[in-house]
Formats: sequence, structure tokens, C-alpha cells
Amino acid sequence: MIQADTTGVGVKNTHPNGIPNMNKITASCKFNGHDLTDIPVLNPSGWFGKTWLLELGGCHTPLFLVVEADTITDSIDELSDNETYGHQIHVPDEDLGDYPEDDRHYDGSGRVIDLDHLMVYGQEGSDVPYSVKYHGDGLPAEGIDPRQLPDCDTD
Repeated sequence: MIQADTTGVGVKNTHPNGIPNMNKITASCKFNGHDLTDIPVLNPSGWFGKTWLLELGGCHTPLFLVVEADTITDSIDELSDNETYGHQIHVPDEDLGDYPEDDRHYDGSGRVIDLDHLMVYGQEGSDVPYSVKYHGDGLPAEGIDPRQLPDCDTD
């Protein structure tokens, strides 16, 4: 295995070629005084570590997700385009009649999406809209700032 100093500040990455397994990156953060852990990260290293916390509600236990994006709108588009979680906000064709044309929301691909149970947390216009730590194989146990994750293509 190659060991690479990925940030120049002593963070060791033991994965081949110095790149962590991006499919196994999770996040942790504080939310209203609670510790959230093992939060799925939809696109680690996708937008320079600029992270947003998304909450999909509508049930007793909400689903929290972390997305890297430039803006709130971009974070919603990333969610909508995600193969695993995007269906949570897509409006099925058979239900379009329940959404009057003037009240519809669309994602960047033109799909009708339902935002009634989606909350996006973060401060627009800041370098780090919502502060989180990334965790995963090859990363320090205490986690790292998402801006320290190696920049690599995850597609």
C-alpha cells in the first residue's frame, strides 16, 4: 500500500494511490446539541468540502444526509440525482395531478420534486455552510475536515 500525506499536515491515507474508498465515507456533526454519526455522504470530494446537512422528514425518524455543493439549490439537485436517495423527493408520474403546475418544484434535470419534507441546513455564501467531519477507511479515527479529503473524481 502507498502511504501518502494527503494534506501536508500529517493525515495518512493508506489506500492504494493515496485515495480513500469514497463509497465508505460517512460524516458526523452536531445538530441542535445532539451528536449525529454515520451520516451518508452523497458526493464526498464533490465540491471542495463545502458541505450541507439535509434532513428528509415525514416520519418518526428523519434521514440525515451530507452533500457537497456550492448552494442550497445545488445540494437539492445532488440529492435528486443520487441513485440511492433521489427517489425520496421525486414525484411519480401517476401523482403529478396532485401537484398544480403553479406550485411545482423542479430539479436541475427538469423532474418534479416534492420539497415538503426536506430541510437543508447551512449558511449560504460561506466556505463551510454546515461543519461536519468525514470518517472512513484510511482516515483518522477522529475524522477530518471535508476540505482535507483528496480531490478526486468519484464517477
